[in-house]
Amino acid sequence: MMEQVKTLIDLQEVMVQVHRLEEEKRKVPLEVADLKSLFEEREAKFLAAEKEFETLRQQRREKEREIEEERDKVERAKAKLMSIKTNKEYYAMLKEIEGTRRTNASREEELLALLSRYEEEEKRLAERKSDLEEVEGNYRERMVDIEARMGTFDADIERILARKRQVASRLEAGLVRRFELIFGRRDSLAIVPARNYSCTGCHMNISPQLFNLLQREDGIHTCPNCNRILYYEAVESEAAGG
Repeated sequence: MMEQVKTLIDLQEVMVQVHRLEEEKRKVPLEVADLKSLFEEREAKFLAAEKEFETLRQQRREKEREIEEERDKVERAKAKLMSIKTNKEYYAMLKEIEGTRRTNASREEELLALLSRYEEEEKRLAERKSDLEEVEGNYRERMVDIEARMGTFDADIERILARKRQVASRLEAGLVRRFELIFGRRDSLAIVPARNYSCTGCHMNISPQLFNLLQREDGIHTCPNCNRILYYEAVESEAAGG
């Protein structure tokens, strides 16, 4: 077999290795796609619970502030009673105090209901945080493993690419470019054997004249149908007969 064809076969083997490793590398992040999706889902739930909890916290503080202000108002009104001199003003002040107490009693009921929701949301937030931390821990652990694997893939690919450059250096640059173009367009098969007047790449018949040229190994020839580079490979019966 002519030297160029042997080199092209070597080049194809190296390029197939690179292609396979790159394909495997591309699949690695998909291994954590479900875990990433779960992490994002738990994170969204945690953030929603955190937002709701903060809203309730603000409502609680506001309600407590209102109640405290009304209590102060009642205490000031009680103190003022001592200085009132007429019954009319006295009873008006008592009425005001009673009204404030009723309003505050209503606010305290609202606060109790709010505190119940606050405690429930606080518990839910703690659960969401725990779930998130667990999933995040698993996700980060897997990512550390994947980053290590990706690094290994990169090192292996670079090593094989160095081998590819070494093999390609034995060929003309134009032939290498042409070969790489065919490789990319023809399912990682740029050079294939021809057997029994047929291209093993596309399984179409080739002319006797082309087949004879391949047998003589006097140059680089391509399949007229798929444009793959061809080389002659005798079948068992031909080899035995020869």
